[in-house]
Order: sequence, then C-alpha cells, then structure tokens
Amino acid sequence: MVWRRDRYWDPFDLMREIQDEIDAIFRDVMRGPRLWSWHGPGERFETAGNWREPFADIFDRGDRFVITVELPGVRKEDIKLRVTEDTVYIEAQIRREKELEEEGALRIERYYSGYRRVIQLPEEVVPEKAKARYNNGVLEIELPKKNPSKPEKEGFEVKIE
Repeated sequence: MVWRRDRYWDPFDLMREIQDEIDAIFRDVMRGPRLWSWHGPGERFETAGNWREPFADIFDRGDRFVITVELPGVRKEDIKLRVTEDTVYIEAQIRREKELEEEGALRIERYYSGYRRVIQLPEEVVPEKAKARYNNGVLEIELPKKNPSKPEKEGFEVKIE
C-alpha cells in the first residue's frame, strides 16, 4: 500500500468511487425526471411532476383513422383531448394523495404525474365528428377523414411457377 495524506491509499477506494458514480448515472437514467422532493425529517414528500409520452397506435381504416393510446392509472374525467384538422392533442393527469398516521407521526404523500402526446396526422380529418371512448386504461379515438381516398391497387399479383 502507498501512504497518502494521513492514511494508506487503497486502489479499491478509487474503484468504489467509480462504481458509485456509474450507479448514480444509471439510477438517474432509469428513473427519469425526479418525482419526489424531500423536505427533511418528519416532513412530507411532494412531486416535482413527471410528464410522460404514452404509447399510441394509429390505424388507417380507409375512411377514418383510429388511434389507441395507453393511459394507465388515469380517470376518464382527467383526460383532455383536442383535435384539429391535422393534429391530436392528448393530456391526462394522474393525482394521488394519501395521509397516514403511524405511531404519532403524520405522513402526507402527493403524487402528480401524467401523459402528454401530440400526434400529427398524415391526412386532414373532420374534428367535429371525432369520437372517443375510454375503457380499462385505453383511449380509442375515431377520426373521420375529410377527403377519404380509395386505396390504389399496386400492380397485379403474378403466380410463380
């Protein structure tokens, strides 16, 4: 071992420091934006807010588009949906509040999170005829096309001998 500033230098100390830094980087990446802020011992947690982009599938059904969006944990009344001729705007908020009293200490937790998504449509739709249903965490939106075009046949099928 090598003597270093009033103590022995251990090469494993450096390896532990590097491992701690790598762990911190992965923790930040996997966790995403910070959800909770701590106000000290015996005080409460609060969220800084965390907006995510929900998964969405877009289907072209000829005369209309059908969009399904996954919004788990959201109540129907907390969804805001706006449709223009070429864009769909979705915002949904999740709110949870919990107060627990354990062994004389009061603990308050709040969780605010949500989803935001903007979907650009490949063709114009008629916004005033849009329909939406929400069931079991999945939002389904039907958007009639403004000028539905008939699909063109692309060549002819040739039998291979």
